[in-house]
Amino acid sequence: MHWHILGAGAIGLLWAAKLQKAGHQVTLILHTPEKLTRYNDTGHFQISHNDTSERFVAEAELASSETPISHLLVSTKSFAVIDAFATVQQRLSDSARVLLLHNGMGPQQQLTEKHPELEIWAGSTTDGAYFDQPFSLVRAGIGETHIGRLSACGNDRLFQELQGVDDQLHHATDIATVLWRKLAINCAINPLTALFNCRNGELLKYDDRRAAMAQICKEVDDVTRALGFTLFDRKLMEEAWDVAELTGNNHSSMQQDVSHHRPTEIETITGYLCGVADQANIATPANHLVLEAVRELSE
Repeated sequence: MHWHILGAGAIGLLWAAKLQKAGHQVTLILHTPEKLTRYNDTGHFQISHNDTSERFVAEAELASSETPISHLLVSTKSFAVIDAFATVQQRLSDSARVLLLHNGMGPQQQLTEKHPELEIWAGSTTDGAYFDQPFSLVRAGIGETHIGRLSACGNDRLFQELQGVDDQLHHATDIATVLWRKLAINCAINPLTALFNCRNGELLKYDDRRAAMAQICKEVDDVTRALGFTLFDRKLMEEAWDVAELTGNNHSSMQQDVSHHRPTEIETITGYLCGVADQANIATPANHLVLEAVRELSE
């Protein structure tokens, strides 16, 4: 298969490497001519893990290229998904498959509703990676990735075709619940780390931070219960506590975005949760509070 990667960030390049090692052809779609020039000058990207480093040579182009796209992986920031997709939409073949792999919720549902003719998949990953310099990636942790088909169009053959890409890749027959689980954990951790400017584990060290986290989790549990499904076998707070403890030394993506004065994904995380709650007339004051506070930080 020939995969085009739209969004050559940490997850995009990590998947480009996985796909290439599994024998697939990979083309990176870069955002600007300047970034394409920098990549071409380098001639490769590299990924380091522990004491090893691997180089990968992949083709790269701009969205304006006319090369047809049969398989598209979208791994941009969630707030950029819709606009980024629009730049390559005309290049998709009639039988194109699209895999969305990003934080938050909203873009997946919008694209699926707007393009019923497309086979659209969504995914959630706990893989961790960060850049130490342009096109040089450090793999911080090996996690699991769950993917599932959102669209009525298509079939589930894509998963079988991707199984050799990652031994931690799993097929989700109910991808909507998987996405909600990731959203819930992100609601509990990411905005608070941005507001307190702290690592994930530091949320557990102070009474006020634990209390805020507990109230956020209670509200998310209230929303999902009203929608008629249960996220976990136990309370969300217990799950979020474990994740914050397990990733204690990590900086969340939202905390990093705020620290570097970049746009955040608050609208597709807490903003999405609050929108669903408002439509169902469920009070979520703690989530609305952090939503407005992060918005102010991002201005």
